Amino acid sequence: MRLSRFGPALLFGLILLFFWKLAFSGLILARGDTFLYFYPYWQAAAEALAAGRVPLWNDQIFMGAPFIANSQVGFFYPLNWPLWLALPTPYAVSASIVVHLIIAAAGCYVLARRQMRSSVAAAFLAALAFALSGYLTAQVEHVNQLQGLAWLPWLLAVGGGERDAITRNKLAMSVLLTGLILALQLSAGHTQTLFISAVALALFRVVNRISVTPGQGKPGDTSRWAPTIKQLARVIGLPVVSALIAALLAAVQLLPTLQLAQLSSREGGLPLNEAVSFSLHPLLLPQALLPRYGEGLFTEYVAFLPLTVILLAMVAVWRWQRMAQVLPPLALAGSGLFLALG
Repeated sequence: MRLSRFGPALLFGLILLFFWKLAFSGLILARGDTFLYFYPYWQAAAEALAAGRVPLWNDQIFMGAPFIANSQVGFFYPLNWPLWLALPTPYAVSASIVVHLIIAAAGCYVLARRQMRSSVAAAFLAALAFALSGYLTAQVEHVNQLQGLAWLPWLLAVGGGERDAITRNKLAMSVLLTGLILALQLSAGHTQTLFISAVALALFRVVNRISVTPGQGKPGDTSRWAPTIKQLARVIGLPVVSALIAALLAAVQLLPTLQLAQLSSREGGLPLNEAVSFSLHPLLLPQALLPRYGEGLFTEYVAFLPLTVILLAMVAVWRWQRMAQVLPPLALAGSGLFLALG
């Protein structure tokens, strides 16, 4: 009960403790894409916002280039605006990192409680492991990617399917909230994260619905779902409605970005050798999960989790036959690893 009452505050405190240098020291990130890419773009966006103008064009690089059409700026991402107006650019980036790790932790907690039916302690551990995992924390250099990833557990929590009968009003609210979260991911500006999230949502919904039994996943209940046309339409059709809502909400960003993409050097897609060039080599998987001290690893490959969390995950996998709610995250983990291999 105490963890239930004070868990959110404890999560908040642990994330601040983990990132104490960003939160309290006055130091800033000064390397890589953060320093060379996001600081300049965020500074220009903040200046335009403070002047009350929409920056369609950037005349300070090359001979000029589209500005807001570059979705990675995140000009229409609503959580950027208060930070741009209130803080100098480097500290706005730092604040955004901490805020979105808290959003990620809260979302994972809700996901574990709502979809997995986890205990308060288990949900708390899942939230902490996700928010401070190797992969998520390795993306602090790519602030827009972190922003999009932070909403992934919320997307699965509200749009991942229903294990109990719900009213039409609650169903409509779920569809609307799913669309809103997809719009937030779209406006954050990392298209790959949006694509990954959409695939994850579709897979989660299908496996979640198939794994639901009349006993709602209770131990010992081995009956299976026999889908009707109406149920299939609901499982597949509702995310489509949410996607349309997201497209309408984020159209102000989506339309100029689509126009710019048609003029991009990547307009026709990437050759196969480039598309698979960042694939995870199977021999790197042990190092990705347990990086060796003092040895660098490309941030896109980092998947570090504490050994205790990995062992607990293996226990959960072992119980999948008796606990139907384990199947959706197990399907996500398996398909994610398969796709990561290229």
